Order: sequence, then structure tokens, then C-alpha cells
Amino acid sequence: MLVGCSLAHRDRTVTKSSTWTHRYLSLIGVEQETPGLDGLRRLVRAHVLKVPFENSASLLRRHEAGAGPVPPLDPETLLVSWEAGRAGGVCFEHTEMFGRLLVEIGYVVTPIAGEISFPGSHQALLVDVGGARWLVDVGNGAPFFEPIPLDRPFEIRRAGLGYRFRADPADTTVWVQERALEGGWKPHCRYLLRPQSPAERDIAYQRHHRARETWVTNTIVFIRSSEDEVLVFRDGDQTRYTPNGKIAERVEGPAAWARLPVLLGLPALPLSAVARAWALINGRATPPGV
Repeated sequence: MLVGCSLAHRDRTVTKSSTWTHRYLSLIGVEQETPGLDGLRRLVRAHVLKVPFENSASLLRRHEAGAGPVPPLDPETLLVSWEAGRAGGVCFEHTEMFGRLLVEIGYVVTPIAGEISFPGSHQALLVDVGGARWLVDVGNGAPFFEPIPLDRPFEIRRAGLGYRFRADPADTTVWVQERALEGGWKPHCRYLLRPQSPAERDIAYQRHHRARETWVTNTIVFIRSSEDEVLVFRDGDQTRYTPNGKIAERVEGPAAWARLPVLLGLPALPLSAVARAWALINGRATPPGV
């Protein structure tokens, strides 16, 4: 089982080489192989390319739960929604699912916390392989197609975007993610290189679902990363990042909104229900054209 356990069904692990595992691998188009660094690279790339970063399920979960706590994540329900092209996920969904997959295959995995908006507001994984530890962040809404080494600074340049990972000079138990913005490097996330407890994960998970508490319920966000493009949709603004620059436009009218699910690789996305949930949670009007 995951070191530090996971949000959903802590008393139950998926049987090794289970149908769930084979379905997940089939979804992302990877054959099961003996754990190793090359295999981990293939799994990370395949997952990030296949499963979008987006908060539709979080909005629906919050709306359906009313004012009370939202239910824990269920790996089977999540996998079914991914197979159907109905949803992707944010950090806690990606990390929960991908961490379970790695454990199923035989990797040594430790869930960790990251800090973006509040302590524990982000989740990632440490994976022990090849005699070293690697940071795996498949739920960051960024084109991180590879494990991040923790023995040296590491840069990613893709689709005109830049990211840098390095140790915090003031605290070697913290790794820092910076982004290339306005001609320099701006801090974006701090990763705490220690196991995150189940209680810490629960607190962050519920806080992200509190109405108007964080971006997870405040906005509608979809991000899809491909080899040479990152498509970002946020509350009606769409931006394509490419090696040749970025293209920004406003998504307006029924035809433009109707194209979104296909562009995102989510043909069964219940976009109208998601927009209604967002509007009700935030006391806003449903975006026109949805």
C-alpha cells in the first residue's frame, strides 16, 4: 500500500495485477513491465498525455454534497470516469490514482504534500527507483512528462513554457518548483520531502472543496498537455502555449463551448452540469452558451 496511505479506502488496496491495474494501463497505452527508471518514465509520460488536469468532478462533488463534507475518492469510480472520457482530475485525484498504479506494479511510493496556496494544498509522489528518489508530479497542470531528479537542479522547457526544480537553500527537506515568468524565475510550489499523513491529506482535500475557499471550487479549469502544446481553459479564457508563442482567445457562444470537450480529450464531459454546479456554488450566472 502507499506509504502514508491514501485518501480513499485506506483499509483496502487493489489486488496486485488486478483488473483495475490492467484497465488503467490499457487506458494510458502502456504495457506492464518490471519496475525501473525507464518504465517509470514511460508511465509518467503516458499518464500526463492521456488524463487532463481539470476540476469538473470537484465542482460536481461539491454541489452534490451540499454543505457537508464531500465523500472520499473512489479509485474504481475515478477509473470508470477516465475510461468514459467524462473527467480528468486535479492533484489529489491524479496523485491518488497514479500512486496506486505504481504500487500495484511494484514501485516504492511515498505520498508527499506541496504548498502552493496553503500548506498541503498540493499533492505529489516520491518514487524510489534506480537507487535514487524521484519526484513525480502528474497532477500539476503542467507538461511534466518525466520524473524529477532530486540530486540536482532540473529544468523543463516545453511548448514555450519553462519550469525549474531545485533544493531550497534554506531547507534541504524542501524542493522548490519555479516557473519562467516575466523574464525570470518565480516560485510556484514547495514540495515537502517527507510522508504526508492521511489526516493531512484529508484536511487539504476537504479544504479544497469548501465553497469559495480555493480555485478548485471558484473557477472552471481545464488543462491538456500534448507533446508540443499546452491548452489552458479558465473561466471562458482559452490559451494555447506552443514553441512559437501563445494564442489567447475568449470562448463565447454555444459552438465554441461545444468544441471544448473534444479539444480536451473528454468527449463525455458533462459541461452543462459542471457550469451549473460552478454557478450555484459561487452565486454566479451560468456562462452564456453552455
